[in-house]
Amino acid sequence: MRIVKRLFIILIIILLLLGGALWWLLSYIAPDEQLDMSYSPIDVKDKAMDMVRKLKPELVLTESDINDLIKMNLKAKYASSSSDHPNIEIAKDVSLDGAAFELEENKLIAHLNVTYKERIPAALDAVYSLQWQSPNLVLRPESLSIKGTELPLSKLETIVVTLDLPAQNVVSVKDVQFEKGQIKILFKLQFQIRL
Repeated sequence: MRIVKRLFIILIIILLLLGGALWWLLSYIAPDEQLDMSYSPIDVKDKAMDMVRKLKPELVLTESDINDLIKMNLKAKYASSSSDHPNIEIAKDVSLDGAAFELEENKLIAHLNVTYKERIPAALDAVYSLQWQSPNLVLRPESLSIKGTELPLSKLETIVVTLDLPAQNVVSVKDVQFEKGQIKILFKLQFQIRL
C-alpha cells in the first residue's frame, strides 16, 4: 500500500513538473509585443509619377512604405483563405497574426506573430535578402528562428513584392540602392521630344 501511495505521489510530481515545463515553454515562445496586419494603402506609381513631375530621378521607399507594401502583398496573396478571418493562414495550421519589418541595408528583418493550430501563439524572426528584379522587389529567405533557436528554412517562401512603376516609356530603373531604413530607386527619365 505504501508503494502505491509513493508511486502516486511521484506520478503527481512528474505531471506537475511536465505541466510547469509546458507552461514555461508556451510563455517563452509567446510574442513579446502585439503586432497586427494593418497597413496604409500605398501607390508606388503615384509616388513615382510625382517624382517625374518634380524632375527628381529617385524614389525613396521608407521602412514604413515597405511595411505597407509587404502587408498589402500578403493580404492580396492570401485573400481567399482569410476573407472572413482577420489573420492570414500562411501554412497548414499556421496563421499570421501580425508583422513588422525592418530594413538593414540589403536585408529585411521580419518580426512575425503567428498562431499554431489556433491555440499556440509564437514570435518568429525571419531574415530575407533583398534583391531587385525589375519591376519587383524579391525577398529571399535566409534564416528563421524562434527566440534565437533556428528553425528549418523550408518553412519560408520567397516573397515577390510587385512595384507598380510608371511605364518604361516614361522612366526606366537605372539603379536600386538598399540602405538602412530605406530603399532608393534611381530612375532614368525618358523624354520624347516632338517636333
